[in-house]
Amino acid sequence: MRFIALELLFLVFLLIVFCKCQKINGHLRLATCYNPLGNLPNVSINKLGMIESQLIEMLAESLNFTYEIHVTTDVLQLGSPDEIHGNGSWTGILGQLVREEVDMTATFGPRLYSRDSVFDVTVPIILDNIAIVVPYPLQNIDAFAISNVYSPSMWILYSAANFAVGYVVWIVMYLKKGPEQKILTYQDILTNGVGIVFGQGGDLAGTRHRSLASRMIIGSWLFTVLVFDYAFTGSIISMITTPKLHFIVHSIGDVVANKDIQPLIINESSTHTEFKESSDPIYQEIYKRVRENPELLVSPSSEFVELLLSKPNQVLIMSDLLADSEIEKDFRRTGFCRATILPEKVKSRQNSLFLQKDSQFTKAINNQLLLLRQTGLSNYLDDTHHSFASRCYIDERKVENDKRNRRIAPLTLHDLRGFFGAFGGAVLGFIVFLVEICSAKCQCRSRVVKIDL
Repeated sequence: MRFIALELLFLVFLLIVFCKCQKINGHLRLATCYNPLGNLPNVSINKLGMIESQLIEMLAESLNFTYEIHVTTDVLQLGSPDEIHGNGSWTGILGQLVREEVDMTATFGPRLYSRDSVFDVTVPIILDNIAIVVPYPLQNIDAFAISNVYSPSMWILYSAANFAVGYVVWIVMYLKKGPEQKILTYQDILTNGVGIVFGQGGDLAGTRHRSLASRMIIGSWLFTVLVFDYAFTGSIISMITTPKLHFIVHSIGDVVANKDIQPLIINESSTHTEFKESSDPIYQEIYKRVRENPELLVSPSSEFVELLLSKPNQVLIMSDLLADSEIEKDFRRTGFCRATILPEKVKSRQNSLFLQKDSQFTKAINNQLLLLRQTGLSNYLDDTHHSFASRCYIDERKVENDKRNRRIAPLTLHDLRGFFGAFGGAVLGFIVFLVEICSAKCQCRSRVVKIDL
């Protein structure tokens, strides 16, 4: 018993020591480029700033440390290697870490090769995307695209079938008429048929025969007309009530392919650095275009929506979280959507915090972030600040280049292959009609033979 008691005391001692080792119990210098932590004048609070503020408060409380905020004086971004000064210097917040002016960043960003070799990078905190911001598209209600309801081959077949059915009905009426019975002319049949096709009604009383063939032909034809009319009406209603939205681009590939599109990127941002270091040909082409035209690098303090709309054929490539806040801010100021984010994202990436290389605080920060992630930190941070979420998102089903909308016509021969059974019914009716004719002739001959006998 004494041995067990001593073992329990030892375990409690190790637990206390372990817990103490996980605490920082000190004062940290943190760097940020966003409000509210940065307390920057004339800079609005966005979703990124609120997330990092709440995250730092959670870490400070759980790891027992106090902190002071330092704001970079050159570029209000994480920064990148300084190509002008060289000698391993960096710009932005990461430059403060290199110069040992701060201990850790409060602003998070993606883990890149150039950063990983110079700084300690924490475990991922929250998911972010590189997104494309475009002017809000105008709704195009295509109410006059009646000819696009069916494919050309479908229109030709449908029209030919109507004329053919008219002739068949007239032939049946002519061959089955009585001695003094009047029948409709072919023009009358077509006129009444057109009235039925367009839902205006029609009088085909002249076709009321006891002939099974005529009933099968007309019944099959009217069933086909009913199906085609409803399909036509439904397609027209969908064109009128479901507008399609036309974007200037639909993906990052369209930006590269169209030389007239000007991609704007925030100078020294993580997106700028990632495009610069990436070996992806698409990213390299975007970076080449930006490098050749420095005007495409915009200041982090810009009004992004105003800048986007200042010239035609411009798009913004930036963080999804930041774009979300900027679009919502513009919506609150103007009262309507002037920009939106393309449904197709450029790239998804995990964001982390950065510390000095081989920092004594890295292990404690990582352990606490892992514990927080197990409790759903990412979803909690993202959902808590939903008030900064944009109301200008567009449903992907309304995007014009969606595969469902790329077809020339909503209905083709392949789509309506099941209704060719109706055509088969008409053919079968005509065969029955021929059988009736042959049977009638045979009966007439047998009667003539009996009379002669």
